[in-house]
This record gives sequence, C-alpha cells and structure tokens, in this order.
Amino acid sequence: MQRQGSLFLGVLLIGLGGIFLLRALDVWPDDVSTWPGILIVLGFAIALDELFREGRISWFAPVVLVGLGIFFLLRDIDVVDSDFIVPSILIGAGLLILVSSTRRRTVETDVIDVPLDGASRARVRIEHGGGELRVGSLPAGSSNLATGRAGMVEVRQTRSGDRLDVTLRQTPKSLPRSVGREFRVDFNPNVELELDLRTGASDARLDLTDLLVVSFELKTGASATVIHSPLRGQTTASVDAGAASVEFRVPSNVAARISSDTGLAEVKVDTGRFPPAGPGYESPDYAVATARLDLRIKGGLGSFKVS
Repeated sequence: MQRQGSLFLGVLLIGLGGIFLLRALDVWPDDVSTWPGILIVLGFAIALDELFREGRISWFAPVVLVGLGIFFLLRDIDVVDSDFIVPSILIGAGLLILVSSTRRRTVETDVIDVPLDGASRARVRIEHGGGELRVGSLPAGSSNLATGRAGMVEVRQTRSGDRLDVTLRQTPKSLPRSVGREFRVDFNPNVELELDLRTGASDARLDLTDLLVVSFELKTGASATVIHSPLRGQTTASVDAGAASVEFRVPSNVAARISSDTGLAEVKVDTGRFPPAGPGYESPDYAVATARLDLRIKGGLGSFKVS
C-alpha cells in the first residue's frame, strides 16, 4: 500500500471541525479546554496515516498524543489528579520505546556527512520530531564536522569565516515515519560547538563528554533525555522542558553552577557535589575551575536531575 498523503490532513480537518462544532452547539462544556481534544484528533490522524502505508507501523507519536489528550481531558473534568500526569507520561513513553526497540526493519535513511573544511567553530541546530536521538563524538583527527544517519533529514550548511552554521532538520512530512527510529549524529571533538536542540516526543541520549561545547540549549516536549556534559572547557547550558524527564550527568572533574525556574516540576540536585548557594546550587571551586558547567533549568511539568 502506498501512503495516502491527503488522509492525514483530511482526518485532522474533520476532527478539528467536529470539536469546534460541539463547542458551538454547547455539547462541549465551557469549562473544559479544547486543546486535549486537538491532541487526540492529531494522534488519531497520525495513526490512520500509519495504517495506510507500507512497512512497520510506528505507534509512538499517535499513542503519546492520544494518551496526553485523554489524560488532560480527564483532568479537566476532575476524573484524575494532576499529580499523576508526569508519571503516566513517562511510563507510557518508556513502554512505547521498549516496544519499538524490539521491532526493527529496514527503513529509508539519509546519511549525514558535513565536511570540516578547515572550520574551527560551528553552530549546530538539530530539529528532531520524535523517536530516538543519539549524539556522540567522532575520533580525534576526523576530517568531518559531523557524521551520522537519520530518517528523512534535511541538512543545511553555510560558512562564515572559520565558523560553520549547520541545521539538521527532520521535515514535517517525515515525522510519522521517523518516530521510533534512531537519529544518530557524531561531532568532531576538536571544534568549538554551539548546540541548539529542539526535540519532540523523544528518547534522547546526548554524550557530550569528549566534545568542546561552549553553549548548549535544549527545548523539548514529552521526552526522556540523558545528557553527559563535557569533560573540558566552560559550557553554558539551558534546558526548557515540558512534561519531560531530563538528567544531567556531570563528570567528577567538572564544577557546576545550577539555577532553576520551574512550576510543578521536580528538581533533584546532588547537594554533596553542588551545595545550595543563594537561589541555586554551586560547586565550592566553581569560581576557579577550568572545566565548568553553568546550567539553567526551566520547565512547567516534569523532573530534572543533576548528578
């Protein structure tokens, strides 16, 4: 079967129209938000689109969207409590990741191959819709800035002096197909990197240990992310997460300063290494350390851990 490109849009428009019609007819209660219904419709549209294409069906995105929509809808009508939102999201996402990891098939992938071409600095933006994201390092002396593989990824690059500007972007049409598949990219360890990551419903493992990252920014939605921060240099990092689990693992030789601005999110910091200091946490030797991390955390729901 060939994928029906108009199916997704048709189901989405009909579903959204139905929600707003129920609202106009006063069938949908005024005190219940419409956006959970929109999430449910979007999930069903992706699910039906998956059914009408060749190959393995990837249920990660539709199940996450429908699950979130149902959960927030039940919360709005006082059937469930808000305290159960984050655990349910993480458990559901984890189960889907486990299922998808046991079912593999040959899929269409694009090779990521960005030559270094003499650059000493790079600004890289990764736009990852969903699925597995893996970031690591290339061997020392590599002639490339970045090498990897991903499902239907668009690579853009420009040069300005000794700096490369690179965008690795999954196109909107690739999202249903890419969820549940690995997006892998490794970077040159000798290049100063500014990393800007935008992820959706993802399972992300970001090993920055051997990389020279001067700035790191992560904006993510309903995801589970583990970040190994760099062993060397000074890194400024910021994390802005929704209903997500984010863990920063800081090498023992790296000092850190941590600040947070969160709503209902849970923040756990290893106070043995990073004792409370003012409004945040800070290593005793932060001011004089040559390898250090300045981390800012922002989020409404979810959990954050720094160890």
